Amino acid sequence: MQSRINKIIERFFVQEPALFTVICSHEIVENDKVRCPVRSGCGRIEYNPAFVKEMTDTALEEALKTEAIRILLKHPYERRPDGCCGAAIAVGSNLAIADNYRFARFYMKMPDDYGLKRGQAYEVYSRQLQDHCVDDPLMEGDANTDLSELWEEDALQVAMINNMIDSIKDWGSLSGDMAEMIRASAKASIDWRKVLAGFRAQVLTMDRRLTRMRPSRRTGFDNMGSLRKFTSKLLVAVDVSGSISSESISYFLGVINSAFKYGLTAIDVIQFEVGITACQTLTQALKSTFVLGRGGTNFQAPIDFAAEYDYDGLVILTDGFAPEPVIPPGFHTHILWVCEDEDCYEAHCEWMTKTGRVCTMKLG
Repeated sequence: MQSRINKIIERFFVQEPALFTVICSHEIVENDKVRCPVRSGCGRIEYNPAFVKEMTDTALEEALKTEAIRILLKHPYERRPDGCCGAAIAVGSNLAIADNYRFARFYMKMPDDYGLKRGQAYEVYSRQLQDHCVDDPLMEGDANTDLSELWEEDALQVAMINNMIDSIKDWGSLSGDMAEMIRASAKASIDWRKVLAGFRAQVLTMDRRLTRMRPSRRTGFDNMGSLRKFTSKLLVAVDVSGSISSESISYFLGVINSAFKYGLTAIDVIQFEVGITACQTLTQALKSTFVLGRGGTNFQAPIDFAAEYDYDGLVILTDGFAPEPVIPPGFHTHILWVCEDEDCYEAHCEWMTKTGRVCTMKLG
């Protein structure tokens, strides 16, 4: 079995330099427990010998090529969509690959097969599949769940892959458009999840109180010990104006829920357009949401709300299409602008950085 794989890798050396570089960066190992022929993640490419034995050399070559492209796109190591099951992200990744690369003798299902629009990002396909197609027999749950089982955020692998991408000169059968997309993914980018983690630390406050129930580490019960309780008054403002797509608002929900992963125990959430349309305090992740508004946009509304109630931090989820707000005198709230996509970020980051930090959700 290994000899068949070695011959394919030798062909890659001559015909597919980019894919050869990727394959050689990962350990190729046998795994007879996995329910899909080939998968990648955690620095290795695994194959099930029973499945691979039944594959032609051409099919096996195309399967290895698929995993190499998947690694170049960094799907196993970053951008995992929140709230999506393993099958949804696996199929979402496959659709993104099939939509951008034509396999010679190997059929991969296309977005059309699921009734989805072509030309979208992996994350978008994954969320659409999770929302609408998760019970579809085309999803083939067990195999697809296993396909993405090894996927997890890994900054070290991402850095290594980006370095490889920078060094690639010959892209072989990868089209110019796909090569450019891969090169663009290797550029320094802003991820709202990482920014949110840092922002949480920035606005976190610490309440320290003395207590005799907890002894001092150095002197025992002779002196009072102390308890520290971490608290933060965080306000999340969701733009529900008519210019925001329903898909983006649904994704905003994932942004809010992810904040609980970073140690926050309570979050105030407001919806706004020209004014505040809804307000609630969350102590746990939302299971569903409703939207009140869909009119124009006025950023002054959440700014004034944060100032009135003296919040430590304000996260504004928006497309940015509204006049720049006026910051009230004495306003000390830290602001994080989360733009809907890269285009919105490019259009508004200059004025947004005057009042706070700016990042993008990378929706598409």
